[in-house]
Amino acid sequence: MPPFGVQEFRSANFTGLNLTLTQPAHIASTQASTQGWTPSPNGRGSIDIIWSCVVTMFLCSWSALCLQLPSRTDSQFDILWRRSWLTALCALGPEFTFQLALGQWCSARQSVRDFHASGITSWTMKHAFHADSGGFFLRTPDFREIPIDAKQLLYLINHQYIKDPELTENDIDGKNRVDVLLRLISIGQILWFCVTLIARGAQGLFITGMELTTAAFILCSFGTTFCWWNKGADIAVPETLTSETTMAQILIEGGDAAGKPYHRTPLDFISREEWHWSLYWTHWINILRRIHIIFAPTSLPHDRIENTVWHDLKARGAFPAFMMLSLLYSAIFLSLWNDHFPTKTEQLLWRIASLSMLGSIVLYFMITGYAWVWYPALQKYFQTRAYFRKSESETKTALEEQVEIAVERSAQGLKARSRLSDIAARLRNNSILKDPSLDVPLKATLPIYVVGFFYCCSRTAIWILDIIQFRSLPSSAYTTVNWGGFFAHLG
Repeated sequence: MPPFGVQEFRSANFTGLNLTLTQPAHIASTQASTQGWTPSPNGRGSIDIIWSCVVTMFLCSWSALCLQLPSRTDSQFDILWRRSWLTALCALGPEFTFQLALGQWCSARQSVRDFHASGITSWTMKHAFHADSGGFFLRTPDFREIPIDAKQLLYLINHQYIKDPELTENDIDGKNRVDVLLRLISIGQILWFCVTLIARGAQGLFITGMELTTAAFILCSFGTTFCWWNKGADIAVPETLTSETTMAQILIEGGDAAGKPYHRTPLDFISREEWHWSLYWTHWINILRRIHIIFAPTSLPHDRIENTVWHDLKARGAFPAFMMLSLLYSAIFLSLWNDHFPTKTEQLLWRIASLSMLGSIVLYFMITGYAWVWYPALQKYFQTRAYFRKSESETKTALEEQVEIAVERSAQGLKARSRLSDIAARLRNNSILKDPSLDVPLKATLPIYVVGFFYCCSRTAIWILDIIQFRSLPSSAYTTVNWGGFFAHLG
């Protein structure tokens, strides 16, 4: 039994931890009661909680974005629209923005290594980010100016088509329009929010669903900010590099790879590299394009590098880092499993949405691993075994072989003409030009769309539950932190 006037109670779950603290009885009694929308004349009210969360999430999304350079013909509205829909993508899943930034960091890191290996030791991460953002354009006598990335730039330098650009880090910083004051405000607000949240958990004060959602945003924002630390923001004017060699000559000397149809610019053969996420994304974008929702440039060649060029997470530890952060982000919402909700139904919906979101992430990695890694490896293994078994068996007669070949050709012809085969081909590749490098296995395409649907529904449900929770919260949700007691506890 606790001493007179003291009562044990369970605090709000905070990042998966159940803290059992000893507090005065009057605080425990306020936690037991509930209240609806609360004004804030002298303390913490409903609007204070919402405003703090909204401002923090805005700073973690809108102001944290480092966009690629716009095209020369883009208006301010085009740039504003681009930032808006990327912010919406971040709101739906901030781990997507982290993956985008992590891929760009991996590409920049590899670029620095490649430039240094070629003897260009002045190349830094800032240069690499600037190049991959569309900071350099190539001008040739027979073709319009096109943006080039870091890998294409190095190729052109090594083949002596252009000279090494004389661009210093100070030059890049001079083009950078990032608002240092805004970044300082963002860091200050995020740190204050985190400290306040930790203090509330330590003192057993209720933490709302919206505050927990904001904490999850901050987790992804830390990773995104780290990856984009050396990337400029809102740079508008690129450097133009002039070559005396024609584009036609560059493509001729590029060999067979340069003769294939290009996806963005004629220099795609140098740096284009598709992987499972870039293929998923292209598949989704093509669906949106068919219903006239367009995010990417439509004319060829492109006049800018897209914001959603998804670089492969090749750096050591990059993909595991993305996987762990995605799982941790989704798992955070499970920490409100047993906390207060206005009704039992809403509590059940929160549990379903949290489990569904975490399950969607797990299934995504499992489906992707099966379709792109495990299944091809098993297929190759069994094909190899079948080949050796066939070589060890008795040799077939010429007549038997001719019959088998005829049957196989007939079956293939029927299959090629079948309607089902046509539908499958369209599902695998929905690009306009039917680029074979954009094929997505059906074993990945269909399940991923189902998983994506459940993920979006789960995120939307959590957003709605965050808002409607304010109609009935424990009284301690509106109790301000006792900072004297908090620091005394730390001491």
